[in-house]
Amino acid sequence: MNWYIGSMGYKLFSIFFMAFGLWAMIDGTQRAMEGIRARSWPVADGRILLSRYDQWRTQKGIRIAGLCIDVQYIYQVGDKVYDGHRINSGWRCFGNQKHLEDFLRKYPSGKKVLVHYNPDDPAQALLEPGLDWTPFFLWGLGLISISAAWPLLKKGIMPLHRSKT
Repeated sequence: MNWYIGSMGYKLFSIFFMAFGLWAMIDGTQRAMEGIRARSWPVADGRILLSRYDQWRTQKGIRIAGLCIDVQYIYQVGDKVYDGHRINSGWRCFGNQKHLEDFLRKYPSGKKVLVHYNPDDPAQALLEPGLDWTPFFLWGLGLISISAAWPLLKKGIMPLHRSKT
């Protein structure tokens, strides 16, 4: 049986995008579940130690990634002091300067905060439980990747039909 030229390329390309889409869907689901579960976690008093942002730039000064917030805080559970850096279950980078500045105003250095911590693993903590935009973005990205890869995968494995003359 003859196969389309490049069918292996179609298959590899499709498998890569299917795997990427599957990863995005799973990661989005895990983040959503963590955010939802965190709503029922106990709360401890904490304090912001550091609140700043980073920009990733090339040597020529071109920004290659969003603006990423760096918030570090401490909190105490029982006799043990923990440190944390996660605000929510989503990503810590923003494409928008205003959103970044809103977070920095909300969590300035020295501010007292309530920290939601996992009772089974107190080192796992969030300042803002619940859902943010990240799971929805990942689910959409995963759905688009899988939807785009599926027809290519099917095309890559279809036999070449010859017309009889």
